[in-house]
Amino acid sequence: MKENNYPKGSEWRKWDLHVHTKADVNYKYSSDTNISSKEQNDDEYPKIFITHLYSIDNLGVIALTDHNSANWIDRIIQANENHNPGNGREKITILPGVEIETGDGIHLLVIFNPDSQLEDVKTNFRKASWKETIEHFLTSIRNIENSSANKTTEEILKEAEKWDAICIFAHVTNDKGFFRISSGDRKTKIYKHPLTQIFQIPNEGISNNGYLNIIEGKNPGYGNKSITKITASDAKSLKDIATNNCWIKADPTFEGLKQIIYEPEERVRIQENNPEYDFDKPTFSKINIIQPIEVFNGEIVKFDKTELPLNKNLVTIIGGRGTGKSLLLNYIANTFKKPILAYKNNDKDIQFNESEHFVIEWQKSNALQPEIITFNAKDKGVLDLIFIEQGKLKNIFDYKILANEIKKVLKIDNLQFDENLDKEIKELLDDIKKLKEWFEYKNEKGEKINDRQFNESKKQEAENLLKTITTEDNKKNLEIYTSNVKSVNNCENILSRLREIKNNLDKFQDDINNTISNINSDIQNEIKDISIPKIDFQSQTNAIKIIEEKITTIIKDKKEKNNEIKKEFEKQGYKGDLETLLSNAEKYQKNIQEAEVKLKEIEEREKQLNERLQQRNNLADKLKEEYERQKKEIDNAWNNLLNNFSNEQRKVISKILEKREISIEGEIYFNLKAFNEKLKEYLDLRTYKNLSEDIGINSKDDYWNFIKNTLKNFIEGKEKEKTKKELEDLFFNLQERKDYLYVIPKIKFLNKTLDQLSVGQRGTLYLLLQLATNTFSSPLIFDQPEDDLDNEFITTELVGLFKELKKYRQIIISTHNANLVVTADAEQVIVANNNNETLTYISGSLENSEIIRSVCRILEGGIDAFRKRERKYNIKIQ
Repeated sequence: MKENNYPKGSEWRKWDLHVHTKADVNYKYSSDTNISSKEQNDDEYPKIFITHLYSIDNLGVIALTDHNSANWIDRIIQANENHNPGNGREKITILPGVEIETGDGIHLLVIFNPDSQLEDVKTNFRKASWKETIEHFLTSIRNIENSSANKTTEEILKEAEKWDAICIFAHVTNDKGFFRISSGDRKTKIYKHPLTQIFQIPNEGISNNGYLNIIEGKNPGYGNKSITKITASDAKSLKDIATNNCWIKADPTFEGLKQIIYEPEERVRIQENNPEYDFDKPTFSKINIIQPIEVFNGEIVKFDKTELPLNKNLVTIIGGRGTGKSLLLNYIANTFKKPILAYKNNDKDIQFNESEHFVIEWQKSNALQPEIITFNAKDKGVLDLIFIEQGKLKNIFDYKILANEIKKVLKIDNLQFDENLDKEIKELLDDIKKLKEWFEYKNEKGEKINDRQFNESKKQEAENLLKTITTEDNKKNLEIYTSNVKSVNNCENILSRLREIKNNLDKFQDDINNTISNINSDIQNEIKDISIPKIDFQSQTNAIKIIEEKITTIIKDKKEKNNEIKKEFEKQGYKGDLETLLSNAEKYQKNIQEAEVKLKEIEEREKQLNERLQQRNNLADKLKEEYERQKKEIDNAWNNLLNNFSNEQRKVISKILEKREISIEGEIYFNLKAFNEKLKEYLDLRTYKNLSEDIGINSKDDYWNFIKNTLKNFIEGKEKEKTKKELEDLFFNLQERKDYLYVIPKIKFLNKTLDQLSVGQRGTLYLLLQLATNTFSSPLIFDQPEDDLDNEFITTELVGLFKELKKYRQIIISTHNANLVVTADAEQVIVANNNNETLTYISGSLENSEIIRSVCRILEGGIDAFRKRERKYNIKIQ
């Protein structure tokens, strides 16, 4: 392949296809005397002209189009060839041309192909004089009958085609322009001529709606033919060159010029700023294989050393079988930890050799001087890109798999059951379990000490025993004594609880103040003059201290009074065993008091348990609300889909979605079949043969009602005996519940629900949603789309989508489908080759002759795709 100066493919440059030299009678010299004197010097003029061209930012191409003259073309082109732009600036292309007036009074710009070899010129153009060539052409268009006049417009168009030249209708709205033809019939005939293709319109655009309707094919009298519109400076001085704002996306070559005929909407922009930067998008900017790399461990296939700059728009990789077109994409995907195809040899998986010599440059934004970071295959990296591996779309067949993929597309793949609610449920069930265990606790004697009946019996027994030791003689003193004992026990219980409260306050104070210190540190990073005060419980601890002192005094007082009662018994000459009497009274009173405290605690715990059980029943509402929340989040994600994009992007998304009747809404999906499979593990199948039907669950509503009203019977009630496992786990354990109850996107496509779609339609739907909803700036890497999609969809749908979407995101595909390369107007074509298991890659644009030949040679239907694209000017396929 001959040297390709434009391996990155078609890029935006400023073109000025109507420039005059000082051969024009109206040429104006520079106001700068120094420059003007050099302009007037014939020897200095070409150099001055070229130097000025390179002072113009983004200028890529000009055409020299003097009136009926080519006096300066050869010298200026030679000066350009001798000029060294420096600083990485590429050579400006100068196309030879001439401006003529047709027999109809129309000015035409005739632009010649510098690479053509014409029969009228004996030597190659590069060696022949352009002055001679253009004079030959001017002679060929003279009217034989009237040597002072040129042929008609149609005749000159046809003659220019023979010379491999393109004609542009100059300043169409001004004097000598197309719209100044007085004859309507002549105007219509010229317009409809197949070689009438390009109009030079004013820099400010066309304000005449009648003219505009004709150019855009909206005037029935002129047919539905639309014309490529460009602007040009018609410069007659150096300062006027490229004062137009015409941007063309193509190689700066004659073949690049043809692209504006094939793809005028894609290839031409009339605007002040470079269209390259119209939309911000991160892109891969280069693949650099620093040295040959063994692709697989232990295999002989190698990537050869190469450097591939990448276009920001549509990049296509083509090649025959085994040439490494898909391999390159999958190696990139592996570099960014994306799922890839399994490569096998003799049924053994082959692993990539992940080399640091495979380097990928990533441009963070679409800016003039973007920040660039590099990744290599060994160290890997993570990027927000979409990778669709070969065969992916055919594997999108399971409802739940596709639903989860759609969540990713809608950027709600993290949508899940609320962790806080799950924690709340676990804590609630744990509380219930602990409360139940508390009631069931037995001491070493086997007594259920937290049972109500047990404690009521204990209290009654102590009261009866206290009565047995009470007589008329000791009743008064004994009642006082036991009352004091009761007070002492109560006070000691208070002291114990006060100590517990103080310990809890101290611990809480330490914990919360540590938390406050941490958040204050974060706050100080943002706000310097404010923080959260730390807490203390000084007032509480002071009160506790005072109460402790008073309680201690009461205990001391009660004990002293009981000592006095003991002495009173002795003074009265009590004849029984006084120590035993008082000891038993104290013991029985203590037992009564302990039973009363326990009964009070039991009452409180029973109340707590009943509240918790009611809360468990009410979990039905909380679960329903949570699943409704997830459903609503899907609804909102879909309904708000367009909010994050520009108006132009919204039009593209709407075009993708509405045309195909795609809609998504959240659905709480209760999988009854999966639920019944789970029930088999929990229910006694001898009793419940029809499972969910027998317990009254046939729908989501039944499910909520069962939790609210019936589940308790299977946990605490008579139905518990008919279960094999704790049934509450099936309803409240998230790991169990997620298998039969979940929220999914309910999707419609072509007015069909997902379960009504074929495997192919599901794959197509998945692709469309990826294209429409994923972040526009994320690059899309797609390995051989045609393997998963039918050709009709590719031709009628995908080609157009790629042409729209490549403005907003970089698209890189490997393919053997000519439509995805030619019809989609790929900016860059990378050709993969395999030479003795060494993989090489060359790249260029569709206007590059070597790339054209590769497309026609490799891709089935490649020549036909070019022919359909041609309109009239033929691409030379050699």
